[in-house]
Amino acid sequence: MLHGFFSPPPPDINLWSGPGYSIALIPFAVLNLPYIYYALLNAVFYYLAVVFLYKALVKITQPMLAKLSAILLALYHNVYYLLPAIYTEIFTMFLVSLFIYSLTIYYALGKKNYLIITGIVIGFLALTKVIFGYVIVIAFFSCFLFFISGRGKKFRKASLTILLISMLVTLPYLLYTYKLVKKPFYWGNAGGMSLYWMSATSELEYGDWKVPNLTNSLNPNPFKTTEGDSMLKANHSAQITRILSYHGVTQDSLFKQAAIRNIKAHPKKFIRNYYYNVSRLLFDFPYSYSYQITQTIQNIIIGSFILWASVAAGIVSIINRRKIIYPVKFALLIFAIYFLLSGMLSAYARMFDVVVPILLFWMAYTFGQIPAINLRFTQPD
Repeated sequence: MLHGFFSPPPPDINLWSGPGYSIALIPFAVLNLPYIYYALLNAVFYYLAVVFLYKALVKITQPMLAKLSAILLALYHNVYYLLPAIYTEIFTMFLVSLFIYSLTIYYALGKKNYLIITGIVIGFLALTKVIFGYVIVIAFFSCFLFFISGRGKKFRKASLTILLISMLVTLPYLLYTYKLVKKPFYWGNAGGMSLYWMSATSELEYGDWKVPNLTNSLNPNPFKTTEGDSMLKANHSAQITRILSYHGVTQDSLFKQAAIRNIKAHPKKFIRNYYYNVSRLLFDFPYSYSYQITQTIQNIIIGSFILWASVAAGIVSIINRRKIIYPVKFALLIFAIYFLLSGMLSAYARMFDVVVPILLFWMAYTFGQIPAINLRFTQPD
C-alpha cells in the first residue's frame, strides 16, 4: 500500500483479506519498525476493546454488570492465543467494541455525530474482515423491510443511515477491486477455497480448511497431524491440482463451482458440515484427521457457558422483546447475520471470538433487566 497498490495485478491478484488492518499498520510500516511492534499493538487494541465495552454498558445497565462483562472480556482465554499473532482478529474485536460504544452513545445522548462514527466503524469492519461487507447488505435490506412497515421509524431510519454510511466507506475499495477484476461488489478471492472445503463430501472431513498442498499440518497447532495426508490427497488431489493451475479470480470461481457441485450432490453432508462449523465456532472442535487433545475440554466448557448463557438471555429477550433498547437490537442483528454467514464457510473459533463483545453487551443488558430476587426469609403476617 505504501507503493500505491494493495494487490498484484491480474492474473496474480491477492485479495485474501481487506485493507483495513493494513491501513491501521501503515504508520508502523512508514517508520520501518520491527514486526514485534505490530504484535504489541494487539495489547493496545485488546485493552481498548475492554474499555469501550465497559463505557457502553455503564450507559444502559448497572455498573457492577458493566464491570463484570469487561472483566470477562479481559479474561477471555481464546484471545491470549491470538495476541502474539499479526492477524486481524484483535483489531476486529476492537472495532466491534467501538461500534457498540458509538451506537450506545448515539442512543443515550442523541448526538448524530456518533451515528456517523458508527457507520464509519462498521464500514472499516468490512474492510478488515470482508464477510462484514455481506453483513452490511443483508442488514440493510432487513432494516429497510422493518422501516417500511412503519414500526420503530426513528431507529429504523438511524439503522439505514448507519448502513448507508458504512457502504460509502467501503466504496473506494469496491471501486478498486472492480477496476482490478472487472466484477462489481467483489470483496476477495479467498471465499471460493473456503467454500470448497466447507462442501467436502468425505465422511471423515468436517468442513475445516486445508492448505492447498493437501497436508493436515495447519493451525491450530495442537491439532496438527500428517496421518490424514494420504486421504486428503486421494479425495482432492486431482481437482485441487487442476484448479491451482489457474490464478486469481478464475481460480476462485473454479473453487466455487466445485463447491456448488458438491453441495448439490450431497446436500445432507453440507448441512452436517454447517453443524460442524458452528461447533468449531463455539467449541473449536471437530477437525478432520486430527488427534484428540486435553485443550478440547477447556474449549467445550467455555463454549458451553457462552451457549447456555445465550439461550437464557434469548428466552428473557423473547419474553421482553418490546423492552429491548435499540443499540442492543441492532448489535444483535449484526451478530446474527455474521454468525449465520460464518457457518457457510470453513469456520474457526477465532471468527467467533471477535464478536464476543456483542454477546457480553447483550447479556449484561438483558440480565440487568431482571428484577432482583429477594431470597431473605420473612415471617408471614
